[in-house]
Amino acid sequence: MLQGQPESDQRKLSWRAEIPVSSQANAIGPIAAQLGVSAASDFELVDIQRWGQSVDTHAAIADGDVLIYRATEAGVRMLWESPRFAQARQDLYKVSIATDEQATVRGLEENEDVVVIAAQTAHLLRDTPARPGDMCLVTARSTDALTENSLVGVWQKVAGKAPQTGKTWIALAILAAVIAAGSFGLAPVELTAVAGATMMVLTKVLTPRSAARALNWNILAIIAGSVGLGAIVVNSGLADDISHAILHLSNASTAAVVLAIALGTTVLTNVVTNAAAAAILTPVGLSVAMTSGLNPVLVLALIGTCISFTFLNPFSHQSNLMVMKPGGYSATMFVRFGIPLTIASVTAAVIVGWALLVP
Repeated sequence: MLQGQPESDQRKLSWRAEIPVSSQANAIGPIAAQLGVSAASDFELVDIQRWGQSVDTHAAIADGDVLIYRATEAGVRMLWESPRFAQARQDLYKVSIATDEQATVRGLEENEDVVVIAAQTAHLLRDTPARPGDMCLVTARSTDALTENSLVGVWQKVAGKAPQTGKTWIALAILAAVIAAGSFGLAPVELTAVAGATMMVLTKVLTPRSAARALNWNILAIIAGSVGLGAIVVNSGLADDISHAILHLSNASTAAVVLAIALGTTVLTNVVTNAAAAAILTPVGLSVAMTSGLNPVLVLALIGTCISFTFLNPFSHQSNLMVMKPGGYSATMFVRFGIPLTIASVTAAVIVGWALLVP
């Protein structure tokens, strides 16, 4: 595998990327600035090639154009993954030139299975010599095409397949059908969800492999475990004990009950995940409502609202875990920004809950 460069080198616009525009691209028609692909911190559009001739970078993009960028390595990946250009359904690889055969980097394209997207150069890719040790970013139909290429030394996958927008409406239609079927009770929710996932594969919105890889078994284990935890709370009688403690500490004051439920739910949801907190506190909320005479629907609505205040702990909600690594977040960042957000959210929930529950 190929190791990455130091971060200081990655921030330099040292890569030249030549991004072709296919007939299926949604970039055709507007100018690059209107699409947000003209300039950013990681890339800068320097030229547009049309039939071998340069055109103004403020000209409308046409089918067959090649957009020339100065970019960082991260910038090249951003451009590659952009649906604006409708790139091929292939992965992006960073490769190292292995031998000196007096060729240019375009020599990597010894067959149609490999296409050079970018290289560390200030010249046209067709004029850039392929020196041993130089780096290029290429797309390939398979790793076999890289292994068998005489110019490729080592390689590393740096980006997945570019997003494909051709089946967007199919995906949206399946999603709408699943939501409608579940909302109107046409079929059990779990059945419609599985049917929707199956249709995504059958219509080739997803491949079977990508669908299987999308399953996060850690998150599924957390959710499944929380259901069992809720059953334990109910069957052991712990729910009644907790509800009696809340009423005793609040001295039957509605405002104090609301505050206790809101604070208790918020603390618990950041410790044992929101799914577990819902499983534990739902029977507690029902018990409190029956004992105190409060509206059970409003009590459960308060709990349902507060279990979403999972701002302090990245492990308290599956969505936090999904974005933590891609976003580069840390547990410290969740605490630092989560404390003021949690205080504001709990305050609002207590005020609204008290106003609705007071007779």
